[in-house]
Amino acid sequence: MRQSEREWAVFTERFKSSRRAVFKVAEYIWREKGLGVTIPSMELAPSIHQSADYVDKGDIICHTARGNEFIIEVKGVSTEFTCAEDFPFKTMIVNEVVKADRIDAFAYFIVNKALTHAFVLKTDTKDQWGIKDVHDKRRGDTEKMYYCELSCGEFVEL
Repeated sequence: MRQSEREWAVFTERFKSSRRAVFKVAEYIWREKGLGVTIPSMELAPSIHQSADYVDKGDIICHTARGNEFIIEVKGVSTEFTCAEDFPFKTMIVNEVVKADRIDAFAYFIVNKALTHAFVLKTDTKDQWGIKDVHDKRRGDTEKMYYCELSCGEFVEL
């Protein structure tokens, strides 16, 4: 658990700004995939000391006509991209290892800054992911993150 006040302030800011990407992906899934979607309530812990009691279980819950449910995780990034050709890196950061291992997500949507496109990565490709330490300049710490080759997923227009 992140302990410093600086890290908590960065987390709080990111938490509050993340919902636009979640709603954009939920609309895409409903419109393009024909699935029902539920966006669980968004509750921010009052303080870092209470954050363990507010751990989420996923960003979007999708519902099929047969009554099956599965979880989608959404990550908004500050990078602009529309496809593999204009993505500025050779690999895609997926999520923090601790969080990815805690949530049984069906897929990840990594959404560009403009909320117009996303990299969609199904978790059945997890055996092809790697782990690396990634430094977060704003928080001032390093976190173990999953990453993958761009060939593991697909780019879609939202």
